[in-house]
Amino acid sequence: MTPADPRARRAEEPPYWHAYVDESGDRGWKRRPTDLPPGTRGGSSEHFCLTAVLVPEGAQPAILERWEQVAVEIGRRRSDTIHWTKVRSHPRRLHLCNAVQAVEDLRVISVVFGKWDVGSARAVRASDDVYTWALRLLVERLSWFGRHRQAQTVMHFAQVKGLPPRSIADYLGGLQRQATTIEWDHLMMPARVDTPRNQRMLQIADTASGAVYAAFEWDEYGNTERRYLDTLHSRLWRPAGGALQTYGLKICPWPHPRHSWVQTFCRR
Repeated sequence: MTPADPRARRAEEPPYWHAYVDESGDRGWKRRPTDLPPGTRGGSSEHFCLTAVLVPEGAQPAILERWEQVAVEIGRRRSDTIHWTKVRSHPRRLHLCNAVQAVEDLRVISVVFGKWDVGSARAVRASDDVYTWALRLLVERLSWFGRHRQAQTVMHFAQVKGLPPRSIADYLGGLQRQATTIEWDHLMMPARVDTPRNQRMLQIADTASGAVYAAFEWDEYGNTERRYLDTLHSRLWRPAGGALQTYGLKICPWPHPRHSWVQTFCRR
C-alpha cells in the first residue's frame, strides 16, 4: 500500500482545534516555613501550572461520552463534575490520566512556573501577574500549534477564583498591541471563559494540569508523583524535530534547578 501523501492528510485536518485551559497551584507568594512537621501544609505553592488540552473540532462528543464512563469507573455519577483535587486515590487519578492518554487526537501543552527558582520572579509578584505571565507563554504555544496544523485554535479558559473573566480578554487585547511571537492569525478571538461544570471539556484540562503539577510540586510530606505525567508523555505536543521543553512542556526556569529528571523526560 502506498503511504498517503502528508500534504493530503494535512488538507483533511479540521480547520479548528479547541484548547481547554485550566490551572494548578495558587498565585500566592508566601514562602512555606522550613520547620513544618511532616504532614503539615503551609504557605503558597512553589509552582504554578497552566495547561491546555487540544482536540479537533467535532471530537468533543465522543470524548465526553467516554469521560462520563470514566466518572462511573472511579465511583462518581455520570453527571458529576470531576475535580482533580477532590480525587484523592492514586489508582483513580491514574485511571483519569490513562483515559486522557487514550484519546488519540488529543494534545497537551503546559507551562510550569517555579516561583522561587526564576531569577526575574520579583517582576511578577502580583497574584494576577503570575497567571498572565504563564498565560502569555501558553497562548504563544497555542498559536504555534495552530500554525503547525494550518488551523485556528479556539481558546476556552476555566474561570479563575479572584480573577474576573474580563481580565483575560483585556490582557490578551493588550498583547495584540505589543510586539510578540504570538501568531494571532491562528487564534480565534475572543477567548471564552467558563466553568468546568458548564464546559465539561475543562474537566479534562483540569486532570492534565493536575498531572503536570503533581510531578513538580512537593506534597506535605516532601514527595512528588511523576507517574501521572509519565502517562501523558505521548500526548505532550512537539512538532517533528522540536524540543519538548520549547513546545509541549515549557518549564521556567530551564533547566529546573531542583528537578533534574525533567531533562531526561524531555529527551524521550
